[in-house]
Amino acid sequence: MELPSTALLPHAYQSLVRLGTHLPFAQVVKELQALLDICISEATVRRCTLHTGVIAEAIQTEQAHPQQTRPRFPLPLATPNEQMVMGSDGGMVPLKGGVWAEVKTAVFAQVVTETASKSASEKGKTHDHSYFSRLTDAHTFADLASAEIARRGITIAKSVCAIQDGAEWLQGFVDGHRCDAVRILDFAHAAEYLGRVAEQGELAGQHVPKGWLTVMLHELKHHGPTRIMKHLAWWQKHRPLPSVSDALRYFGKRLAQMDYPQFQAQGWPIGSGMVESANKVVMQARLKGAGMHWEPGNVNPMLALRGEMCNERWEESWQHQQRWCKDQRHMQRRQQSEEKRARCAQELRVRIVHICLRLPSSTFAPQPAPRKGRTEGQKRWGRQTFSRHVLQEGSAKK
Repeated sequence: MELPSTALLPHAYQSLVRLGTHLPFAQVVKELQALLDICISEATVRRCTLHTGVIAEAIQTEQAHPQQTRPRFPLPLATPNEQMVMGSDGGMVPLKGGVWAEVKTAVFAQVVTETASKSASEKGKTHDHSYFSRLTDAHTFADLASAEIARRGITIAKSVCAIQDGAEWLQGFVDGHRCDAVRILDFAHAAEYLGRVAEQGELAGQHVPKGWLTVMLHELKHHGPTRIMKHLAWWQKHRPLPSVSDALRYFGKRLAQMDYPQFQAQGWPIGSGMVESANKVVMQARLKGAGMHWEPGNVNPMLALRGEMCNERWEESWQHQQRWCKDQRHMQRRQQSEEKRARCAQELRVRIVHICLRLPSSTFAPQPAPRKGRTEGQKRWGRQTFSRHVLQEGSAKK
């Protein structure tokens, strides 16, 4: 019946894993007791949920490298869209031992075009989001995210924009998958640098005009960074501050990514709110609860399950997991059969050796080839021929 290794039936087992993907393991024990009247330990909930997460992670890794393995779980054909948007960011997750590690998250979505928008306010908004998260380095993350990128049709879309902050690994991520994407610096990230300038100026006792920050943000959003750079250059010359130097250096490398009027005219969003919400929905909602500290090896299995849940592909993923388990059982039985065959062959060879060791040595001596001609008896008594007719006549005389 292909039942799981626990004492639970398939529906109860899937309910356990699904609740473990949403809630802390201790709360899953109470929910199973209340909903299905099943008494189970917290350790069993943790073991079953993480075991399923390991399988989900392995399937997603196999889909990301179809050229290396036989494509058992092919991705559905992507539907090309006119405008697609992608964004990436990192969030910190607490590990055991008081260590914090960065979980990288990528989000992909469609942009509401002019033909699809019902009002002017909806222009530039995104919908149909999907997510991918992993605790790994930037290069490996880019490779593993290729499955979700291919599934969403990022590589074949007519035009793509990438909204993100100025981290170097984010630029490499975009270069590896869609080098011609429109690069947009998150407007909130740029506003943060300007806010630091105003804050440090007030703390240093310098005169900051009232509403200076609001005016600068309006200018940046509707007219671009030209006037902003002039203000910062004047401030650096007459009122030098560390925040002003940081803003000039940061903006100077990313002026092409701050042409917000043109981006808005083309229908692109200028804020990375979808990436910030992705960190909260996928990672923080489950992995950053009160008092939680994770083993490093348990983070990615949980992120794999969270991704399937947030992408609304739970049923598809569950079917793939059942097939994976079936294939693993088949491979295990085949391996055991081969091992048993090899073991039997080895035992047979050992028995043959033992039998040969008990026989006299003359048994294994080479025997002389039979000689042609008369035998020794024939030489001694002469050749005697006894045909069938002679024997019948002799018996008749008797």
